[in-house]
Order: sequence, then C-alpha cells, then structure tokens
Amino acid sequence: MGPKELARIEGLNGRFAGVLILAAVVFFDLQVAVGVAVGAALAIVNFYGMRKLVVASLRRTGAQRALLQLLLIMKMGVLFLLVFLAIRFLPLHPAGLAVGLSVFLISIAVESVRHALSDDGSEAHDGRA
Repeated sequence: MGPKELARIEGLNGRFAGVLILAAVVFFDLQVAVGVAVGAALAIVNFYGMRKLVVASLRRTGAQRALLQLLLIMKMGVLFLLVFLAIRFLPLHPAGLAVGLSVFLISIAVESVRHALSDDGSEAHDGRA
C-alpha cells in the first residue's frame, strides 16, 4: 500500500466514524455516544498525522527522515496523553471511546480487502509463476 491507499483509508475513516457515531446516538446513552465521537475524532486526527509523517518520511533520507520518524513516535505519545485526558475529564464511556478509536482498523481492513481483490496490474511480480 502506498500514499494513495493511505489517503483512501483516511477517507473511509470519516465515513465509518459517521456511521458509528450515528449508531451510538440511536442505540446507546449519551456517555457511550460521546465516547464513540471523541474516540473517532482522535482516530481520524491521529491517522491524518500519521499519513502525513509517513509520506514525508518516505520522501526524505538521512537526518530529515530520522526527525520525521521521531515526530511519528512523539505523535503517538500525544495520542496516549489525549486518550488519558479524555477518560479522566470527559463524561464518556471508555468502551465507547475504544470503539471510536477502532474506526481506523475497520478502514484498514476494508481497504486491504479492496486492494487484495483489485486486478489493476500494479502489484509487483518477482518473476515466479
């Protein structure tokens, strides 16, 4: 998967987040819905940042690449901090937060299946039959 697929996953994140949030509002109480919404928002912003840093890192070498990879690690630390703060201070259900955060897993699974089933000839072949 390349930058184009990562961008497609990012688009799916928003769509699946909308569906999950709507379902939480309809079927669960406010705390669960807030948890799903906050988790989905964190997942979307996190994946956006990850995609930008990974794509930029792939285009650089040496010290610039190392710095971008360090920023990627720091971004994860910020995500962990934001999850902690959300659980600690917001009126949300932790399970709803976990469901919202998992939106990117659904998007990755859907894009992986789509990519595996596509027959566009872009896969690299190693010459074996």
